[in-house]
Amino acid sequence: MKFEVVENAGEWIVQHEGEELGRFLEQDLALSHVADRLREADVSNAGASLSVRYQARR
Repeated sequence: MKFEVVENAGEWIVQHEGEELGRFLEQDLALSHVADRLREADVSNAGASLSVRYQARR
């Protein structure tokens, strides 16, 4: 189970294996969303991973 939280244009986008699950205005809300999904999931066999990508600063 792979989750990714991506910062893009002031939003935090939560993705699961490439599929968008939600958009949030705050990073904490996006991470809480992932945590809730992990609590509900059975990750005993496959495990889980989370990555966070930040928007490039200029």
